[in-house]
Amino acid sequence: MFKLGEYEEFEAADIAAHLKGAGVKVDLKPVISASVESAVYLEGKESELRERIEEFEVYDRYIEALKAALAEGVEAEEFTDRYLSLLDPSWKEKEDGMAGFLEDGTVSSEGGDDSPEGMVERAKDLLEMLEAIQFMGDALNLNDIEIGGEAGAQMGDDPVLRIPVDVDEVDPDDELARPVLAVRLEKWVELRLDEMTAPLAKNVADDFADEYPEEYYKICSIGMTMERLLEPPEGAAKIEMEEFGDLLVFEEDMDDFVMMVDGSAAAEEIARVLKKEGVVKIKGDKIVWKK
Repeated sequence: MFKLGEYEEFEAADIAAHLKGAGVKVDLKPVISASVESAVYLEGKESELRERIEEFEVYDRYIEALKAALAEGVEAEEFTDRYLSLLDPSWKEKEDGMAGFLEDGTVSSEGGDDSPEGMVERAKDLLEMLEAIQFMGDALNLNDIEIGGEAGAQMGDDPVLRIPVDVDEVDPDDELARPVLAVRLEKWVELRLDEMTAPLAKNVADDFADEYPEEYYKICSIGMTMERLLEPPEGAAKIEMEEFGDLLVFEEDMDDFVMMVDGSAAAEEIARVLKKEGVVKIKGDKIVWKK
């Protein structure tokens, strides 16, 4: 099977529906995937970090907003919104943009400035909000503060804070340094397709190539590869595996560009697929077409 990629459930189902409609055999397999991120923080009392962190004024804003939200006794489900609104009164207007940014990285907005400069500025705002949310979560956890309590909850005069720093700018032996390795487990759906029916993807609906261009051309590459191998090369029904690998390196003239395909590293696996489908026989290091 040809692995197209790993996707969220709804996206995998959408891609599969397009391909099945064209006659391509598709296999969907739920998998658990892990992603790893590493970072370094300085963790300590506010007074300690204030002496170590340049431009601490940014965190002064976060601390002030957090203390204000706590003092108001805001309920847990409303706390983050209130905290962000204290930092930026126009936060609610940006909330939809934040959702889009977290979902697929887009920073465009309906009716907004979608010039490159406008999008960069919007991305900067959204990243600052994400940093503020992380600061809030860390501060609450490190100081054992439960939100949604009585009005007037206090962080104290010198709370424990955690602030991200550049790994190259901190001594690993620094007593305030806290290396963090974050592992995120997520459910994805692995989408695989049958190599022999991949050529049928040429019949897929026109909007598929527009919506999933990378997937479309990946499928084209395996489809064109298999089509080239259904018949033996001219004048030779039996070739060495090395020559077979050479057949998997080719160029195809598309509408607007030339696509270069190199499948030589997968030569043995592709030969096994053809053998399973009764197209060839494998005798030692030789590939023999049955026709």
